[in-house]
Amino acid sequence: MDPNFTGYKLSLDNLGVSKDSLSNGPVHTLPSADMFSFLHVKLFGEHNHVTLDSFNENMVYFISGSGTVYSVTSNQSPAEVWTLPVSGLERSYNPAIVFPSADLAVLSDGTGTLFILQTGNRKGENMWKSVFEDAVCGKNRPFEVRYAVLSGGGELEIVLQYVEDRDKMDCADQLPSQLSGESTFFNVLEWMSFAKMDKGWMMERVRRVISHGGFNYVSITGDNLAVSAEKKTVLCFDSLHPAETLNLERETEAMQEEAAQFYWRQTPEDLEMWFYILPDLKKAQVNVEVAEKGVEVRLAGATLIKGNLVGKVEVDSWTWTLENGKLGIMMSKQAPGPWPSMWGAEGGPKGIQILEDSEDLVLPHLTTDNPINSGCEASGDPAFNAQELESVDDCMDENSTLVWQSGAGVQHHASLAGQQHLLVVQQVDNNPPALCIRHDVDGFVWKVEDCNLVNVANFPALGYVQAGKQSRKFMVAPHNFSYSAICDAQRHIYVYRQPQPLAEGSELRNRKSGVKVSGVAMQQVVTLENNEEILGLQATPNMIFLVTQHSLYRININ
Repeated sequence: MDPNFTGYKLSLDNLGVSKDSLSNGPVHTLPSADMFSFLHVKLFGEHNHVTLDSFNENMVYFISGSGTVYSVTSNQSPAEVWTLPVSGLERSYNPAIVFPSADLAVLSDGTGTLFILQTGNRKGENMWKSVFEDAVCGKNRPFEVRYAVLSGGGELEIVLQYVEDRDKMDCADQLPSQLSGESTFFNVLEWMSFAKMDKGWMMERVRRVISHGGFNYVSITGDNLAVSAEKKTVLCFDSLHPAETLNLERETEAMQEEAAQFYWRQTPEDLEMWFYILPDLKKAQVNVEVAEKGVEVRLAGATLIKGNLVGKVEVDSWTWTLENGKLGIMMSKQAPGPWPSMWGAEGGPKGIQILEDSEDLVLPHLTTDNPINSGCEASGDPAFNAQELESVDDCMDENSTLVWQSGAGVQHHASLAGQQHLLVVQQVDNNPPALCIRHDVDGFVWKVEDCNLVNVANFPALGYVQAGKQSRKFMVAPHNFSYSAICDAQRHIYVYRQPQPLAEGSELRNRKSGVKVSGVAMQQVVTLENNEEILGLQATPNMIFLVTQHSLYRININ
């Protein structure tokens, strides 16, 4: 992070732009009349018709409206490498292509057929060959390929995405009630594993992950499916363990119970537990019952905390308090001595033991909407004035989570609440893409490892800049993070370069503060000569590829 970043300076230096006319360019498929949910709009609106070949730098691909796959390099005109066979079916989704290895491609035609293609050395001019073709999701169920990777063991992992109505899903009668209510549509990821046999590729396993929210990031890390989801995800089907994954009600209840946390601490004689609720709730809405070996708290009739204690407490000497949204319960142990845990063998909701009083001072803001710290005297004044916030400070991703979903149904979570999704940065070879999210005004880039995140780069002020681009459509960055680029729906591309140190002997100071500036970050703007809708955008360290229906542009970044 650069706390002294002063902004991007507009550069008037022109970027080299070349243009090729396309007689057979991509055509963007629009949602049909029965695709009216937000999930449909997000999936169709974010589709990028240009695909980067992560195994060959400065090489991209696009699929024309007629189904022809074209390769594009930095200095050659588009070359035809393969053509979709005519299916006679109406295209429901946009065709998509991904590259799991240096000699394989996976393509979805938008009508419901998946192709695995043998490409050979893609740097050459050889034509591709189809080695697998099937309607893998069933009849009349179109999809879009989202991700694919060839593992070290030779297995081909493919992730497909589609939006489906609840009533049309195979496991509709098994879906948990917690995932219904606001919409009848689900975002679905089909995670398929293929093995190479003598006769070709064969599907070995299918896992299905569903959510009511959008998917901003999808990859496979180790044995896990990594998904950045706007709402909770559930593994609803596994072809190897169907009996275990169909009981979704039990699985969802267990997930909710795990998330219901409270805090507790003890002395040899006393026991205290507390948690945080909305500060405007009254004591009359709270009901606390303490038995010799049990505690139950109900809020407006609904059970909030219930469990069996590991030891016995005095039933005539306990008290509870409610102040500033903090509900605390004080109890006395019948037999003095330390307890190894809060709950006995029958268990209870997850709790966090506080070993020092000072630790409580940093916990309230993580568990309650009350802005008043429980360790401070309530002033009655709000922590901030909401009218002082700007539109660029608004972030709707309050429930976003990065989930690592294992095939066995186990999930690991990293909360992205309040961290607006910005872009996905393609990495070289078969490394998982990096995830860029907003932190304050900046864009933080995270390398997604197996159940772990590592910060690998930052884009200064990118979160603030992109929020001001109301007409933005795509955001991209190269694998070395040397710059980021934002394009409007039409005509304009904005390039934001990382700060570069000044030439030796040069000195620059801020005119107002007098602080010496060590480096300058430049912004450059490219304006296209026509008003066609931009259908695809990809970035490499020295070139940006852009495509419209009738034109292909190459923007030289060097």
